[in-house]
Amino acid sequence: MSAGAHASCGAAFCSASNDWLSLTQGVTQGWRVWGQMEYLKQDQLKTGTKKIDGNTVSSHHVETKTVNRNALLGLEVGFSPEWSAGLVLPYSNRDHLHIHHHHGAQIPEAWRFDEIGDARVTLRHRPAAQHASETSWSLQGGLKLPTGKIDVRNAEGDEAERSVQPGSGTTDLLLGGGLAYAPMSMTGSLFTNLTLQAPLNQRDGYRPGWRASVQAGWQIPVGGKLDLILQGTLLHVGRDRGANAEPDDSGRTEVALVPALSYAWSRKLSVYGQLELPVYQNVNGIQLTHDYAVSLGLSLTLN
Repeated sequence: MSAGAHASCGAAFCSASNDWLSLTQGVTQGWRVWGQMEYLKQDQLKTGTKKIDGNTVSSHHVETKTVNRNALLGLEVGFSPEWSAGLVLPYSNRDHLHIHHHHGAQIPEAWRFDEIGDARVTLRHRPAAQHASETSWSLQGGLKLPTGKIDVRNAEGDEAERSVQPGSGTTDLLLGGGLAYAPMSMTGSLFTNLTLQAPLNQRDGYRPGWRASVQAGWQIPVGGKLDLILQGTLLHVGRDRGANAEPDDSGRTEVALVPALSYAWSRKLSVYGQLELPVYQNVNGIQLTHDYAVSLGLSLTLN
């Protein structure tokens, strides 16, 4: 599965990484299709690391809730034993609510949309000579393309904030690298992965913050075709920039535990589920945060 799929459903937020799949499966010649469903509800305001009550906030508008239901569809083709190319297309069902303060009145403003987000194209390299080695590595690069809308409006004709839109409007550089270690003396395999996403341009007064993430974990066979994946993630997001951005209330650092289960239904089909549990969240300004995120997915080899 293509690494970095977790960040392709818009700027509001998506769930945990599934990079352990690409690290452990390697490059397979032929076609592979995969899908992932995600759910994430942001309804807790924080400033820094502290929870706050929205009634105590006196800004122009106060964020109340954002519910993300995302679907990711991916296609990967291995055109040699060492190289594969991938495409990820996200689709988001998003509900967003905030309170607009106007001359002492509190006016609820809501948005709900079902839209395609920003697509990703990637190229991945994993040397074939290391298949029999205890240690393996892989590199990935690509682009996030501005295929998602940036001007979604609600029934009243009000445009949603840029960070809530299904697309960022920018083309972003995607870079990643991973390392897996599976010695004969140990059950399962250890892995770590580093990814970077950096916008290359600004669109209509908005440039999203850059993202860097580190994942590390242990994939453990627990019986038959079932594997347990114990993973930790560290994510840092820079501040948004531009006339239509909110730099004071964007950017964050998060640490999460991400346990997962993967089941090899057959030689070609595997299914998985994972739960993201944040243990540390530090946001700039005032932002909505989440308590958990859930993902379910499957991967099918077609060759």
